Amino acid sequence: MNNNSNIISPYQILVLGAVSGRDILLRQELDVALKGLGIPTNAIKFFRDASASSRSLKSPTMAIYFGSEQGTADTLLISELIEDSFIIAPVVSDLSQVHMEIPPQLRHVNAIVLGDSGEGISRLVTLILETFRLLRRERRLFISYKRTGSQPLADRLYDALDARGFDVFIDVRSVPPAADFQSQLWHRMSDSDVVVLIDTPGFREGRWTAEELARANSTNVQILHLLWPGQKEDPASSFSHFMKLRYRDFVGLLPMQGRFATKGLVTRICDEVERLRAPAIAARHRYLVDNFCDAARDEGLDPNVQIEGWISLQTKSQRTLAIVPAVGIPTSDRINEVFESISDPAVGTREIWVIYDNRGVLNTWLSHLDWLDSHLPIRAVQMSKAPQLLKELTP
Repeated sequence: MNNNSNIISPYQILVLGAVSGRDILLRQELDVALKGLGIPTNAIKFFRDASASSRSLKSPTMAIYFGSEQGTADTLLISELIEDSFIIAPVVSDLSQVHMEIPPQLRHVNAIVLGDSGEGISRLVTLILETFRLLRRERRLFISYKRTGSQPLADRLYDALDARGFDVFIDVRSVPPAADFQSQLWHRMSDSDVVVLIDTPGFREGRWTAEELARANSTNVQILHLLWPGQKEDPASSFSHFMKLRYRDFVGLLPMQGRFATKGLVTRICDEVERLRAPAIAARHRYLVDNFCDAARDEGLDPNVQIEGWISLQTKSQRTLAIVPAVGIPTSDRINEVFESISDPAVGTREIWVIYDNRGVLNTWLSHLDWLDSHLPIRAVQMSKAPQLLKELTP
């Protein structure tokens, strides 16, 4: 039997402050998200204040401070973490209570609100995954809807998701005048983690709806399909995650007369978007890893997927490559982040490729990435071109 008791956990969370059982809820939600990403739940180890000194100094670490009216004093541990530039996420019952519940040293940090019924826990889980780079920091979202009837809900969701830190694409606000609407739509969808469809009567007959569904399905983008009261599940949307809207989710007159969504409905939708991000990114990451590894094996090479998610590869001419899957469209910032994370003197010099799914990406952006290739010490590779490039590496 193998003894794994001495294996260092890749990631660590310090739980500080007045926990009051909230760490149990956090662990449960985090375990669900990790399973969706295909990551073992024991990859993240929790430490309380008393055991914080036993943590590994080599593993990525963040801290969560659960605030309360009884726990506002600074501690030496908090001072130590701040001095060492660790990320500390303050958690409060309401933003108006920051000065009552959070130590003075943390009051300048944006707090997360965690309600009595667990509202806000999904945002905290997302923050953890983003901090450990298990989710990309870009929070891209796409809303598709029919203007007649669902405009008030679309506007409300735009504002609520924007407040949660999402970069929301919505056609009436996001496509510039005179731009090719369909090309912009496909480009932005290819860089989104979740598509929200507001399915009102007549929506399915819209000009782009069927194509949107097919494109999202083919690129592993998660679809949150909001069924208007009276709408039935669409067999053509079998890959969607359906959420049935009820009459009591609105206030006012008939839904199609501009009825307003309740705060509870908006919160439910936003929380579901947060939950869908992890499996969306996991599926898109797997697509890149599986296809690249298959192409490498076809050329007689032996790719190895590292625990951080990138692929190490040695060619037959002894060239050493590090292949990093990039979910979404690579930017110079993302490429630089990859370069810094992989260019570690302790692991030797590697030639670095960033592979990405080029389906739906604007030609102008593909040209821009080709231009970056000639100016940066790292190469952005379209997944569709990877098999040919691997073939060229094989003598």
